[in-house]
Order: sequence, then C-alpha cells, then structure tokens
Amino acid sequence: MAEFDEAGNPMMDIARGDQIASARIRANLERLRDASANPEFRRLVEDVLNGRASLREAARGGVFDAELSPHIDTFDQKWEEVMSADQEVVGEEEVERLNGLQAQVRDKLAEITRQVEELRRYQDDLDRG
Repeated sequence: MAEFDEAGNPMMDIARGDQIASARIRANLERLRDASANPEFRRLVEDVLNGRASLREAARGGVFDAELSPHIDTFDQKWEEVMSADQEVVGEEEVERLNGLQAQVRDKLAEITRQVEELRRYQDDLDRG
C-alpha cells in the first residue's frame, strides 16, 4: 500500500519516508516530464507521480534511461570541462571555512610580526646598554 504525504501525494519510494525529499523528487520529476517531448516518458513519469509505479521500477526501464542519458552525458561533459580547466567546485560552507582559516593565519602572522618587532627593540636596548 502506498504512503501519502501531508498534501495527499503518493510518497516517492526512494525518499524512505522523508516528506521533504519526496516533494523535491516529485518537483524534479514534474520538471523532467514537462521538458520531455517523449509521450512514453511523460506517461511513465505521470504513473510514478500518481503512485501507479515506483521510481525504482521506472528508473530500471529503457524509456527512463533513454530520456535521461543525453542529459547525464551533457553533465559529464561539462563536468570534465570544468575539472580539466583546473577549476575546483567547492561548497559555500567550505569557502567560509577556508576564509575563516585564512583570517586566523593573518591574525597569527600579525601577532608574530609584533613579537618579532618587540624582540628587536629588546635586542636594540641590550646592544645600547
């Protein structure tokens, strides 16, 4: 028996009971359906959205694969272009973490510079004294 979310939509089987994940999967499937010119694929996705078929079942079929393969190939090609251009893909949290570390390093270097200057002053005082 199919489970339903709070809106009364069938839960996506791969969401494992997570209503937010199910809603995101549903939205993506709707986009794929709406962008497709293939009536067989559109019917298959509609069956998944209406709970008549599971996404796992649909994804195993050739129709699903044939529709998504060109998009996956395009993604792979773009990914390779980005990676071959020595560009790194880093998430926002990682950028923030690295910026924080960079600030810490700047602070430590400033502290070390102050201490070195203070040591030089002491050395100058000893040399004069």
